[in-house]
Amino acid sequence: MNRLHFFRGPALLLLLGLFHFLQAQDYPFERRIDPFPLLDQNGSTYDYPFFGGMNRPVLQFVDIDGNNTPDLFVQDRASSIIFFRNEGSAQNPDFRWLTDAYQDLTVGEWFKFADVDQDNDFDLFAENTSGRIRYYRNDGNVNNPQFTLAADPLQDAAGMDINLGGFSVPEWADIDCDNELEFFLGTQVGTVSLYDYDGQDANNVPRYIFVTDTFQGLSIQTGGVPNGGTLPKNNGGRHGANSLTFIDIDNDNDKDLFWGDFFANSLIYMENSGDCTSPSIEITTEEYPPASPVQTGGFNVPRFADIDGDMDYDMFIGVLGGTGSFILDRAANFYFYENAGTVEAPDFLLRNKQYINSMDVGQNTIPALIDIDNDDDLDLFLTAEEDLDSPSHANSRVYFFENQGDKFNPEFRLVDKNYLNYDKLYDLNYAPVFIDVDNDNDYDLLIGKWDGKISLFKNEGTPTQPSFSVSEENFQSIDIGFNSTPALVDIDGDNDPDMFVGEFNGNINFFRNNGSLGAPVFELDTTHYLDIDMGSFSYPAFHDIDNDQDYDMLIGSDDGGTVLYRNDGTPQNPQFVLDENFQISMHLRNAPALADIDHDGDLDLFCGVDGGGLVFYENMTVAVGIEPTSPEQQPASIYLLKNYPNPFNPSTTIEYGFNLPLTAAAGDHRLVIYNLLGQKMRSWSFPTNRPEIQRSVQWDGRDQNGSPVPSGIYFYELTVGNTYRASGKMLLAK
Repeated sequence: MNRLHFFRGPALLLLLGLFHFLQAQDYPFERRIDPFPLLDQNGSTYDYPFFGGMNRPVLQFVDIDGNNTPDLFVQDRASSIIFFRNEGSAQNPDFRWLTDAYQDLTVGEWFKFADVDQDNDFDLFAENTSGRIRYYRNDGNVNNPQFTLAADPLQDAAGMDINLGGFSVPEWADIDCDNELEFFLGTQVGTVSLYDYDGQDANNVPRYIFVTDTFQGLSIQTGGVPNGGTLPKNNGGRHGANSLTFIDIDNDNDKDLFWGDFFANSLIYMENSGDCTSPSIEITTEEYPPASPVQTGGFNVPRFADIDGDMDYDMFIGVLGGTGSFILDRAANFYFYENAGTVEAPDFLLRNKQYINSMDVGQNTIPALIDIDNDDDLDLFLTAEEDLDSPSHANSRVYFFENQGDKFNPEFRLVDKNYLNYDKLYDLNYAPVFIDVDNDNDYDLLIGKWDGKISLFKNEGTPTQPSFSVSEENFQSIDIGFNSTPALVDIDGDNDPDMFVGEFNGNINFFRNNGSLGAPVFELDTTHYLDIDMGSFSYPAFHDIDNDQDYDMLIGSDDGGTVLYRNDGTPQNPQFVLDENFQISMHLRNAPALADIDHDGDLDLFCGVDGGGLVFYENMTVAVGIEPTSPEQQPASIYLLKNYPNPFNPSTTIEYGFNLPLTAAAGDHRLVIYNLLGQKMRSWSFPTNRPEIQRSVQWDGRDQNGSPVPSGIYFYELTVGNTYRASGKMLLAK
């Protein structure tokens, strides 16, 4: 017997966004990185499947907790620091994601830990606006750091703001062996500025004295070339935003210099041929490492750490993207080079380009979850702003992750990177929404796009084997300007879907359906629904969040997070009110989608984000059952057996049963059949006159008026009392 406990959510209502069991005004969402398996196209499992991806990672390995293992910090999104704690050993690291906002510190485009006050714990420098520098003093200790904003902006000894002059990543290093960390900055003209450390001021903030803009007479002149090309020396004097890293790479007791440049696809290596107290640094090679040079789109930020405990430095590179190509670096941008040589003669071998192994399809993703193959579990679709494998990288595509698990234990595998098998040049920013637009009992697909239009892809297949082809490039001549993100919902209770469309300007466009269920006619009602303004970009989604039988509205944005407007009206006359209690950690470019992915009766939250992956929040609402009043009493349960036969024609039998306290199940229990759009086809009501009931109901494929219903997918829901529900799905095949 296939039992479903009473708190399992119905598949029908999941798909329609109705009757969800989420506690009103209480949203216990918990961020989860690996809630269930997510596999790539080769069947390999992602280590951090729902981390969210990365676009321009600035990284550093630091033993922040004093346990002799390097922890990992990354800046990539939302001016905060991502923290992975190393829970392995010095020889076998095991990084566990803990937070996207380490100690809630605000940083800009870069950060750097350095023990500038020589107290054996790390202080923190970070970028402020307009090239200035923040300084966070560590007021904790080596095992328990506590960072305090001590200078914002950091000034030199003359009282002048230290200005980077643009987006460059500076460095702190003891270049002259005086046990003090000097400050170095790559300038916008290709030279290196040096500030000498001059102790601490009265507020324990480091003082720096400007020394020179031409440290060691260095002049870095380079030039970008396409990926895979060669970099000629002395090629005309281009230079740009840059990064500096000092490290004793050849173990000769002096610091060597690595430079990543906006115009350089590789790394520039400058060997120190002097000694510890008298450095002598000059350009050695513009393509590093010599045996297998780094080749990216440019602006590489090198970092070094002994990640495997073999007493030599391994190399990591955060790729920020430069003149070569920023687009191609949006997924493969965290390079790991293992040192297969020695501490004196390193031999760096590229091991992978995504050290944090996360699902990442580019940038600015939008998810959609739907049971596309009629196997009673939700599948996952994902789009990005532009696909890295599309022609000229100028098209968006639809990725299909099939759920090869089940509705209780999902397991997604990427099976198609171009699900629609459709490429139109400069067709960007796909925003998918599935809807049976022609009322033929299978899902069609509407795609919002960067140009403000919406395209319709009709399903020419079947409910179990869909096949999509473009039907209207500019569906019903809708054009909202730029970056259309549609959502369809019956907002006025007239049994046909209306359309809401978000856009680049952050407002919501509302199109009322003045047609019918199978022949919609969307007419613009307003371009500024409720005068909502999300700043830039808006991503609407509709669900019955509070289980009061009407639709509430979630809206994602570019940099304002996701907000909830609760519907305090009715299904026919919505009254949306901003819910201040709804708070989700902010990510850039939020595109929300709610779904009961584990079939536990509450809505979980998926967010497309700027990083190119997905962020997942599990709904930790506890479904409260009826506790036994004595050891002899059995737990309450309600179950549905699968209908048989299925598929069926012309009739099928549905069996169900329950064991509930009679007081809890007082009144009637009901069995209702719905079509794919949630319209009630047939219902039965029976008295609940005893605590344990088993029953079978035969459906002859007719509606409440006795008329035959068309072939397609139907759902049946059992409701006992006012609390307990279970559901199933069936296919009428004529």
